[in-house]
Amino acid sequence: MTHRRGFTMVELLTAGVILALVLSAMGLSLGQVNQSRVMARERADAYLRADAGLRMVRRELVSLLRMDDLFYTRLLITDNGVTIDGFNFERDEILLFNSRIQATRSLDYNGDGTEFESAFRIEQDNDGPVLWHRRDAMPDKFPRGGGIATPSMEGILGLSFEAWDGEVWTTVWDSDDDGLPQAIRVTVESTGAAAGQSLLDAPSAVLQTVVPLDRSRMPAEMADKLLADEIMEKWALEDEVYEDVIAAIADNNALPLPTPDAGSLPGAGLSPGGALGGIELPPGVELPPGVKIPSGGGGGGSGPGNGGGGGGDR
Repeated sequence: MTHRRGFTMVELLTAGVILALVLSAMGLSLGQVNQSRVMARERADAYLRADAGLRMVRRELVSLLRMDDLFYTRLLITDNGVTIDGFNFERDEILLFNSRIQATRSLDYNGDGTEFESAFRIEQDNDGPVLWHRRDAMPDKFPRGGGIATPSMEGILGLSFEAWDGEVWTTVWDSDDDGLPQAIRVTVESTGAAAGQSLLDAPSAVLQTVVPLDRSRMPAEMADKLLADEIMEKWALEDEVYEDVIAAIADNNALPLPTPDAGSLPGAGLSPGGALGGIELPPGVELPPGVKIPSGGGGGGSGPGNGGGGGGDR
C-alpha cells in the first residue's frame, strides 16, 4: 500500500516567495510599459501642439502685406517673458497686417475685406497657458485692439519672434520705424501636460521655423548697372566709357570722370552736401566704399570740394 506524500511547509513557503517575486516583476514591467505609453502620448501631444501653433502663426506671417507705403502695412514684435518654477519662457507678442483669400464674414452685409489685423499672444488661465489669436477685419487707426480674440491652442509654454535685418536677429521690431525685415524666425515651445497636470512634469517640445519676407538685397551686378546708368545720365558721359564706369564701381576704384572747368558738367555748383554731385541713387543701391565722385563747386582749382574747389573728390 502506497502513501501520497504532501507538500511540506518549507516547500509551500518557497513556492509562495517565488510566486510573489514573479508577480512583482510582472507588475513592475507592466507599470513601466504603461509609464512609457503615457510619456510617449505626452511627447506626441507636446509635438502636435507646437506644430499646430507654429503652422497657425506661419500661415499669418506668409500673408503679411508687403507695401512700399508703410502706412498700409505693419509688423510689431514685443519682447516679453515669464518665469514659472524657476524656468524662463519667452512670451513675445506680434501684430501684423495680413491678407487672406477669403474674408472672415460675408462681404455682402458688413463690408469686410480680405485684409486683417492679426495678433498672437499667450494668456494664462486656470488650465494653463493658451495661445490666443486676435483678428480684426479692415485695418484701422487702432491696430492694437478690436476684432475677435479666440483661444487657439492650449499647452503653449513659450512663443518667440525674431526679425532679421540682414545682419543680426533682433527681438524687438516696429515697421513704422524700421521698415519690413527680411525674415521672421518663430520658436514655439509646448507641453504635453493634461488639464490640471503640472506643466513641468510632462515632456515638452520646441519647434522653430524661418519665414522669409522677400526682402533680399538687390544683386550686386544689378546694383552696379543701375548706378552706372544713373552716373552716365547725370554726367552726360560718352557710351564708350560705360564699361569702365561699371568696372570702377565693381572694383571700388575712382570713376573715369572728366575734370573740366566748373560749370561745364551737369550738377556742377552743387553744395558738397548734395547727393553725389546731383546723382540720386536708385532704391536699394548704395555707393560702394572707395568710389569717388567729383563734387561740384563755384570756382576752379583742385580743392576738396567744400564750395570753392571744382575738381576735388568727395
